[in-house]
Amino acid sequence: MRRLSKVQLLLVAMATVAVTFASQNPQQGSTSIPNYDSATEVRLQGVVLDANDHLCPISGGMGSHLILKIQNGTIEVHMGAAKFVKEYQLILAKGDNVEVLGSRVIFEGRDAILAREITRGQETFVFRDANGKPVW
Repeated sequence: MRRLSKVQLLLVAMATVAVTFASQNPQQGSTSIPNYDSATEVRLQGVVLDANDHLCPISGGMGSHLILKIQNGTIEVHMGAAKFVKEYQLILAKGDNVEVLGSRVIFEGRDAILAREITRGQETFVFRDANGKPVW
């Protein structure tokens, strides 16, 4: 039977420690992806400060987002997949007054909204059904 060298033993020991540490700390370094929860549904009115698309695990790829100025600060609104929003022909610009109906969540340590509906003037855009399931 072949004996392990000191270097091989050290590598096995390091791997064992790493596996043990990772299994005891599964949340460390990972971001939990929030789900829509109708129990946390809120209706907010605000002014669009910024509208942008960026990679987002909530929408499963490139997502469309708003930064909304609300009464007590700002909040990021996750609308949905950028491709869906583009097909919707929804263009929100800085300064637009909107009302957002959605689930208030914590994402990456900050308050955020998963939008179900956004209303601008007489137009209402739907991103999720009444149960919070994405329509894209």
